[in-house]
Amino acid sequence: MGFTAVAMVVGVGLGLAAGGRLSNLGRQPLRSPVALAAGVGLQVVSEVVPLEDAAAVTATVLSYVLLATFAARNFVIQGMFVVLVGLVLNGVVIAVNGGMPVREDAIAAAGIDLGMPAADLDFGAKRHLEGPSDRLVVLADVIPLPPLREVVSFGDLILAVGMADVTFRLLRPARRAKAPRVEAATVVLPAGGQSPLDLREKGPPRVEAGAAGWPPQAS
Repeated sequence: MGFTAVAMVVGVGLGLAAGGRLSNLGRQPLRSPVALAAGVGLQVVSEVVPLEDAAAVTATVLSYVLLATFAARNFVIQGMFVVLVGLVLNGVVIAVNGGMPVREDAIAAAGIDLGMPAADLDFGAKRHLEGPSDRLVVLADVIPLPPLREVVSFGDLILAVGMADVTFRLLRPARRAKAPRVEAATVVLPAGGQSPLDLREKGPPRVEAGAAGWPPQAS
């Protein structure tokens, strides 16, 4: 969670530096907000509420499905596709392994003091120590982050980049639409060099009686 929070802070900082405002967050209409709220809620429940292993994993996978649905429904926001990729990678690894595998070497490299052998540690229902039967372990929690004392996955990295990008885009000020360009009109003068304005003011030409061919003679 610390790594995700850092990504959000970076996105906010970049957005404000680019002239954005926090008030701009509510200006972008979001599709399927219920899926977002339910997905985040299930993530919290699976972390806080003591559930059976199967129930916790089911809740976690379902949360990723809901969050991925929200991301897919909001592709109009730049960066949301990257968020979707990160969610799918994490969700798939958790689904096929019944939880997210955590590599023991990565725990030590991150500087995390467990106070006991990793094999004896309770990682909770969502995670477990990587074992020989786990699959797709290259996408599991194998990347140590010593400054945060945290181990993350490639999906976490991609998700963080996407979340920072989305936050940055939402904070930026909206671009103003350019005023339509008005081209100068070209006036074509009729024969004789008179403009339409001259004709309107003077009226049609007057033909006096007795002029040649006037009035017409009856045949």
